[in-house]
Amino acid sequence: MREGFLYFTNLRLTFEPIVSKLLREDHILSERLRDLQNALEISKEAFIKSNTLVFCESCAERGAKCCGEGLEWKLRPEEFFLNLCLFELKGKSLMLEGFLEGDCLFLGKSGCKLELAPLICRNFFCSDLAEFIGLKGLINIQNALENETRLSFELCQYVRHKLKGEKVL
Repeated sequence: MREGFLYFTNLRLTFEPIVSKLLREDHILSERLRDLQNALEISKEAFIKSNTLVFCESCAERGAKCCGEGLEWKLRPEEFFLNLCLFELKGKSLMLEGFLEGDCLFLGKSGCKLELAPLICRNFFCSDLAEFIGLKGLINIQNALENETRLSFELCQYVRHKLKGEKVL
């Protein structure tokens, strides 16, 4: 069994009891998570409009994948916590099972299982994809990602302090 699977399973066991409580009691966190959900939808729409998802899916069908083993380590604990929160808000659960050896732990049959992928993944455009969507497409996606990136950074800072029991403004 992969080390990443054990690590994130243990992190999940640590975080899950806290997630529901914080979502009920911390109105700032809940509100900011809803803002993040909206920003994620805008980003997703930009990827859809540029046909990026279709392009990446066709590569994966040919056996080419950018989501290799070990990329799960790019996901910081705070980002994992935010993912658990985002799944909870949707009434879903993040499934860690079903990964294939050689793939990222979070790569599923239809792409990334995460609501909020690590920043390195959100900003990765292989040369073939960059050529496919062109400069205008890249700029549109980067502009769409701006709010998502800012909100995820701010929320990670907020969560880091909360999990340490520090007072947050």
